[in-house]
Amino acid sequence: MGRLAEAANSLALAVAATAVGCTLVLELSPTHHSDTGRATSRATVTRGDRGPGDPAARAATAALGAAAKAPLPGAPLRRAGRIRVTAPAGPMSLRANGSLPVTWTNTTGAEVDVWLSAAAGRGRIQRLALVSPRAGAAAAGEALVTLPAVAPGRAYALEVAAGNGAAHAFSRPFAVTD
Repeated sequence: MGRLAEAANSLALAVAATAVGCTLVLELSPTHHSDTGRATSRATVTRGDRGPGDPAARAATAALGAAAKAPLPGAPLRRAGRIRVTAPAGPMSLRANGSLPVTWTNTTGAEVDVWLSAAAGRGRIQRLALVSPRAGAAAAGEALVTLPAVAPGRAYALEVAAGNGAAHAFSRPFAVTD
């Protein structure tokens, strides 16, 4: 953990404990690197006179937990949301090198890519080709995609995925013919 992150974490812990009237003693030791190359540090927290059953102590513990989960300044924010592919919606048969429209809804706020994917056995799906890069970040999207030359088969689908990988969805399966 960098010095800025350690300082922010210490400040958050002190503010959370002070807000509920608890005494907090925080002892930080220097960061050490282990044999695996990971940095490790040790922190000891001691509460004041209040026992764990005291409401103020429970509130302080909850505040400390929330402070530990809060994003640090400058840390990338994870966007929550969902993508749902609305077309192609039913079973269909398409020709390789043919075009088809794909539509979706996107509540992630992130730009999406559209991929041609195929079943790879045992429940796995393999991305075959990026058919529409950077297709937009709007709440409702649409793209006209052209299928690449692929082997005929029945287990193809279009995947709409947020650029940051946080969310993705698949169309209904469709067949590709010669």
